[in-house]
Amino acid sequence: MSSTLNKTSREDLAEQRRKVAAVLVALGPERAAKLLRNLPPELVENLARETATIATLSHDEKQAVLTEFAQELVARRLMAEGGLPYAMDLLTRTLGPERAAELADRLDPGRKRHFRYLAEATAEVAAMVLTAEPSSLVALALAHLEPVQAAKILKSFPPDKQADVAVRLAGLEHVHADVVDELDAEFRTRLVPLLNQPISAFEGMELLVEVLHSSSQATEKLVLDRISERDQALADRVRDALFTFNDLTRLDNRAVQEVLKVVDTRDLVLALKEADDEVAQAVFRNLSERARENLQEEIEFMRNVRKKDSVQAQKKIVEVIRHLESEGTIQIERAAGDDVDG
Repeated sequence: MSSTLNKTSREDLAEQRRKVAAVLVALGPERAAKLLRNLPPELVENLARETATIATLSHDEKQAVLTEFAQELVARRLMAEGGLPYAMDLLTRTLGPERAAELADRLDPGRKRHFRYLAEATAEVAAMVLTAEPSSLVALALAHLEPVQAAKILKSFPPDKQADVAVRLAGLEHVHADVVDELDAEFRTRLVPLLNQPISAFEGMELLVEVLHSSSQATEKLVLDRISERDQALADRVRDALFTFNDLTRLDNRAVQEVLKVVDTRDLVLALKEADDEVAQAVFRNLSERARENLQEEIEFMRNVRKKDSVQAQKKIVEVIRHLESEGTIQIERAAGDDVDG
């Protein structure tokens, strides 16, 4: 390992000398001499030896060498005055994201190591751990990750936190490198143990549905009303999960018959095109023989039914069932151990 690192360091140093030598050749003898006067004799000797290996540079090659040299000088100055985020912002605006990232990596090889432990965790876990942290610090950390990695974590925050962090990200300007180093070290100490903790996955929606299935209708209504006050979309998702079209088998025969009295025949035909056999049989056994034959014929006759149309028809029938239950016309069977109203 040590020999490999030493070899890499030697190669990097040789590459740097070649670039400096190319700059000296591009500048010409007089300007190059002024630069070399302030360098140690040993370095001057090495650079002189390196310049001897460079053939004459064309006009375009000189321009390219000097442009790169000038960009690096500007980048170093920006980093010294405003820190890496400030330098990256100006370099990106001026040179574009790819060139800016290339210069930043060359000037600060440790740049990509900052907050890398956040990118190595799953986005959901990283977001969960960061949610309690001040949004300004979270924004600074995300600014040092690759955009795709930062986006995944940002997307995993709760809406309020997501918006707050996004605003802080947009407002990032001058941040000293020492501040970044300190925050990185603090986050590493406090957050890495949390990121490495095993996380148990719970299907919250499924768990809530199971609980409500074992509750009374009054309890279910109370819970859904409270959820609706805070998040109507979530309440609708819970209602959809509580009773699906396939749950029609949970209704007794009398309830199915009440449903069949009021549902639209076309909706019933569309719904049964994508229904399980068990659901279809629950419908058929509650129809007269003639009505059953007519319905089966309509189902067979109806061709090229899109799945989304069938699903939409099923939702309409579920709405009818929920309405009949709310009126007290029918009762949806619940799990054993239901609590009792009153």
